[in-house]
Amino acid sequence: MDRRTNTINCPRCLDYRCTLPLDSAVSSSVGTSVALDGSPRDLVRSGRVRVNGGVETNCSRLVSRRDDEISVDGRSVQLVRPRYFVCYKPRGVVCSTKRVAGIDRTDSVLISEWLGGIRQSCREKMNLNAKELESMKTVGRLDEESEGLLLLTNDGSFSRLLCDPAFGLQKTYRVVARGSRYSRLLQVCGDGHRVDEDMNEQLKRHVVALVHNGNNAAGESAFPYESIAVLDVGKLPSQHNSDDSYYVLADLVLREGKRHAVRRIIKNSRLRVCYLARIKVEGVRHDVPKPGTLNEASGFFDTEGRSDPTRPSVQGELEKLLGIGQLHELTDDEVDRVFELRS
Repeated sequence: MDRRTNTINCPRCLDYRCTLPLDSAVSSSVGTSVALDGSPRDLVRSGRVRVNGGVETNCSRLVSRRDDEISVDGRSVQLVRPRYFVCYKPRGVVCSTKRVAGIDRTDSVLISEWLGGIRQSCREKMNLNAKELESMKTVGRLDEESEGLLLLTNDGSFSRLLCDPAFGLQKTYRVVARGSRYSRLLQVCGDGHRVDEDMNEQLKRHVVALVHNGNNAAGESAFPYESIAVLDVGKLPSQHNSDDSYYVLADLVLREGKRHAVRRIIKNSRLRVCYLARIKVEGVRHDVPKPGTLNEASGFFDTEGRSDPTRPSVQGELEKLLGIGQLHELTDDEVDRVFELRS
């Protein structure tokens, strides 16, 4: 039996969040004097764990957080209740509990260190004890140079639901990419320009085709994506006239998120990512306003006081809503909606 499917579609309980495998239940136990002198799986297999009074040696058996009584060596185990949080991850934070040699910089900030900095305030505001906060894992990853929505939970079923492409939940990423030879792009689009179509719309359609064809031609390096919406194409207000590069503002929707998938899709199109943020997870209400354009001086790009002119100023709306260094707990309705969206 597929453990993932059985966990989410538990026939014994309509609440998808109430069940978890027995070994996970033992591992996440709190509020008890039980001393785990072995791994949770070893404890179960050795017959030291009882469920509703009977010895249980099957680690994969699903138990209910609400209805089942679990004990280890005769002492009752209290299960951790599932918690779900959303936060805004800034650039410079690595979604890992330890640094990977050759990949992560030695001075990079780990997600565990970042969360540790806000632990005290969140513990009081969200009624989180230390063990609950330590049990929180990120749902998927955002690389060090990316920012945006990041979900944390102690519920493995929820994590698998969002990360497994088999369930088909959509994640939307906002991308600013840089291309070369803007004059050539204008010439190509101008040669095939339809008189009944705005030139900017022609540029957008050309970039969509560029991404589609480039990714398809990449062979084994290609990554599946659901859709791409090019919001604008052109030069930044701060660019010098002699600079022949151009920028693309786009929203890319994926149903799966392999390592650096968005960056590789853009790279396959011979473009370079300058900015990347996750702005939406299907079923989660936090979202950003619709963007403006590249060419509006007071619109989407605000270069005043910013070291990075390619960072969308409207992204600050999401950042302001969530607040860097703050956790926001999802409501029961939001979590239920995400589970209901599974394909």
